[in-house]
Amino acid sequence: MSTKFSDTAEIIVEAGKDADDAKAGGDIAKGLRLIILNQFFYPDHSATSQLMTDLAESLTERGVEVTAVAGRGRYNGGEMMKARDTHKGAKIYRAWSTGFGKAHIVGRLIDYVTFYFGALIALMRVPRHDIIMSLTTPPLIGLVALLVGRWRGMRFITLTQDLYPDVAVALKRIGARHPLVFVVDKLNSFALRRSDRIIVLGERMRQRVLEKVGANKESSIDVIHNWADGDLIQRRADKTNRFATRNNLREKFVVMFSGNLGHVNDFRAVFDAAWRLRERTDIHFLFIGEGAKAGDVLHFAGRHGLSNLQLLPYQARAELSDVYATADVLLITLADGLAGLSVPSKTYGSLAAGRPLMFVGDMESETANIIREFGCGEIFACGEGEKLAATIADWSENPGLVRELGRIARDAFEANFERALAVNAYLAAFGLCLHTNRVSTIGYNVDASHVR
Repeated sequence: MSTKFSDTAEIIVEAGKDADDAKAGGDIAKGLRLIILNQFFYPDHSATSQLMTDLAESLTERGVEVTAVAGRGRYNGGEMMKARDTHKGAKIYRAWSTGFGKAHIVGRLIDYVTFYFGALIALMRVPRHDIIMSLTTPPLIGLVALLVGRWRGMRFITLTQDLYPDVAVALKRIGARHPLVFVVDKLNSFALRRSDRIIVLGERMRQRVLEKVGANKESSIDVIHNWADGDLIQRRADKTNRFATRNNLREKFVVMFSGNLGHVNDFRAVFDAAWRLRERTDIHFLFIGEGAKAGDVLHFAGRHGLSNLQLLPYQARAELSDVYATADVLLITLADGLAGLSVPSKTYGSLAAGRPLMFVGDMESETANIIREFGCGEIFACGEGEKLAATIADWSENPGLVRELGRIARDAFEANFERALAVNAYLAAFGLCLHTNRVSTIGYNVDASHVR
């Protein structure tokens, strides 16, 4: 069954039941104690770290006692962080773990294993909370949350940001028949089936999870999209800012990709478009970020002598508004086969920026569906570099169209993907988790209207 995005912000309490007990506003927030378990948290710049930091900030403002259990390492390696900290009212327990980062597979695996043990010890030591909400970084960390949650009498929520081992198989980084795939899939499905609630990022992901857990768990699955901060990222109509000036971009039509350049991205069509538009000195392709495929950008630009293809490091979050204001078009990519397995979190910041979206990748993905529903951009298959180049060239000469698509994007964001709406939906899901006799009628609608 499909659903409109405008529907996914509603929680529907089982017909005939009293909805008051399922409210996720003040009644649930007051006195609620929540553990967020994820390998990364503030001040790390990874996507899940920023999202969970946002969520923790907003929940503490509403009276929830939030404790984050994370590792001491950083997403890309580097200096280890201190074991105890606080951030805007949220307590941070950083479990002992190594901090090799994502650069090499061996170091990453060591980080995973040490975090499993460190998180287990940390979760046993922190005061008992009402709910443990575990993300999926690293894979199978939910088993640790499940074990401790059952032992200490805490409810357990799985927040599925990525589905493993499915992502690795789809990217052909491991064979589908490998014994490790079988073991990881069984363990992951075990944790999902025993979750008190499961939060997923979209309808396609809901379908993927249902295939693992069975129809009897459908009423325990909530769709809550990721979000962006509409106060931090504003729609701005000009490029008169320090970032654009510093990088000589004020007179350019800027096609921007900002975020992690990871294995889930497919940049072939983007590189092809940059090569086809190499003579257009007024069009500039700008990548901002780090990751496994950052070197591909530099390699392609150097190999073909492209001055219109540039890579910059991550910019300070406080400068995000200037960064997005410099873009005319925002790029999002996702490799084929990843629909429902991974959702690019940059989708929501791009909408908030009020810029047209150009999505290259799996045509069934949540991002593609958002663009189709709201009409805020264009969708391209992974091999459509020529079509992408033609569209960029056309839009560069049609500022009125670009402005209108950007307005539509911002309107869609404000109505559906603003941070406060997501927080409302999480609070409502927490309410349902704490009231096991209250279920949503169709299993994937979360009602923000019940939250004040």
